Amino acid sequence: MISTLESPQQEDHVVLLDSVPHPAADAAEPFIVTSDRRVILAYPIAESDFEQFGPFDSDDDPFCTVLFPDAVFHRLGPPGDIDLEIHPLASLGLTGYSVHEVMNSSLAAEISAVTSPGPAQRHFVITFQGSTFECVASDYTVVGVYGAGEIACREAFSLVR
Repeated sequence: MISTLESPQQEDHVVLLDSVPHPAADAAEPFIVTSDRRVILAYPIAESDFEQFGPFDSDDDPFCTVLFPDAVFHRLGPPGDIDLEIHPLASLGLTGYSVHEVMNSSLAAEISAVTSPGPAQRHFVITFQGSTFECVASDYTVVGVYGAGEIACREAFSLVR
């Protein structure tokens, strides 16, 4: 008797992450610092998150820095807020100026199939005004929330040493 085994269907499921500050609208673009397997993203945070991640002085321009360890893929590029509906995950709940994790990610599964065995891979998506950041990594950590982009930049560069 011949039996046929079917592989489970990969179904992307987009989940909002509230433990990470939301990106600010109409603000400076994010920046990325990378090393071999670490990706650090810094970006200005939304004013609605000032109370949760502050306190800040009135002249502060708060930025956060997020570390993605064991990264095997990352990109920062289109689409942005205006044309976010063209992103393949838009119909699954991807929203502007938000931080998401894609559960059962087809991208993470595809990458895992062609990379060396290592830590479990998770798919993260952060949407900005002019771009979308995607990263497949083992986890994420909000390293800090700072009163200015220059401080966030210094912290990001210190993490790649």
